[in-house]
Amino acid sequence: MERTMKRRAAAAAAAVALLAGGGVLSGCGSGTSDTAASTAAADAAAQPPNGVGALPAKEILAKSQAAAEGATSVTVKGTMSAEGKDTSLDLVLGADSGEGTITTNGTAMNIKSVGGKNYFQVPGNGWATLLGAAGAPGEKAGKEIAALVGDKWLVLPANAASLDKDAGLVGLALSALGMFTEKDPFFKDFIFSAERTFTVSGTGDVNGTPVVFLKDTSDGAVMAIQTVGEPYPVQIKADAASDSSTMTFSNWNAPVSVTAPTEVIDVSKLATVGAESSG
Repeated sequence: MERTMKRRAAAAAAAVALLAGGGVLSGCGSGTSDTAASTAAADAAAQPPNGVGALPAKEILAKSQAAAEGATSVTVKGTMSAEGKDTSLDLVLGADSGEGTITTNGTAMNIKSVGGKNYFQVPGNGWATLLGAAGAPGEKAGKEIAALVGDKWLVLPANAASLDKDAGLVGLALSALGMFTEKDPFFKDFIFSAERTFTVSGTGDVNGTPVVFLKDTSDGAVMAIQTVGEPYPVQIKADAASDSSTMTFSNWNAPVSVTAPTEVIDVSKLATVGAESSG
């Protein structure tokens, strides 16, 4: 699972930055405070047992996936480190909307999903820094994009399949971040991947919430599933010699209200820039 998570995160990072190797995602956004997380853990611990701790790993995973899909929202926080580079996420994801901030190569990217569209904003000259990781052509394209867009938001369809050559390389790259903008695609494509086999490795607690631990037999990553209330995933954690990661899920079913930005530019306006930078 750790390998799958990193592969997907790296693919998104490479797409956003248009990298030819190297570069990572790291981010911070509108997450849950420590006080709120502690309160949520106390509330969870007060709920009755759900029985998943006595089930085989496959059944636990299936019930947890169903619970996550049935929830209306979740807050996702995570940090993945590999070869000295950090990848972090801090997102609020609803059933049909979401928002947060992703920072690539030290440059902040704000993201929103609402009304069937995805929006991306990189303030200031951030596009030049973001795409500059690809070398001189990327930096040149980034400067052109920064001049065209400024602090406005780029808008593109949430459905990546609707993108075509008119969206340009930048639009196609940004569409790779679709998994990070809404709850269901995130859990389906990024968390509950079929590319893994789990075994039950015991019970315990995570930040005060009773859990059962499932261990990925391929890489040793551990997923913690709530054993009280709904069997929501609480945490995914891996700790290897060179790579480590922790991703937490909290604030389930909290209200989510995302407002579409008004200062927007359609990503098709950057089609020429993207084509030139890839040539």
